[in-house]
Parts: sequence; C-alpha cells; structure tokens
Amino acid sequence: MQGVEVVERYRSYAARCLAISRNVSDLTGKLVLLEMAQSWLKLAEQAGEDAAAPISLTNSRRLIRSP
Repeated sequence: MQGVEVVERYRSYAARCLAISRNVSDLTGKLVLLEMAQSWLKLAEQAGEDAAAPISLTNSRRLIRSP
C-alpha cells in the first residue's frame, strides 16, 4: 500500500471512530472511541511524514531515512 493510501485509510478509521462515538451514550465508551480516533490521526500524520521522507542506503545492513 502506498503512503497516501495509508494516510487516507488511517483518517477514515478515525472518522469512523468519531461517527460511532456520536451514537454512544456511555461516557467511558465515548472516551475510548475518541482516544482511538486521536490515535488513528496521529498514525496518519506519522505515515504522511514517513512517506515524504527520502530513503538513503547508509550501509549494507539497513535502510535509514534521511533527516
């Protein structure tokens, strides 16, 4: 899966959590769903940053993203 697709998928998951939370009356359940949405958005942000970072081969054993 490409970086942009991953970001969009994670954002979609966050939106689903928000939508479900609107229909949950239990405060604990609502909080869990809102925290899950926040986590998905954070993952989407990280995936977007990772997708934008160039990759360079610094040694023969591993790939390291360039700063």
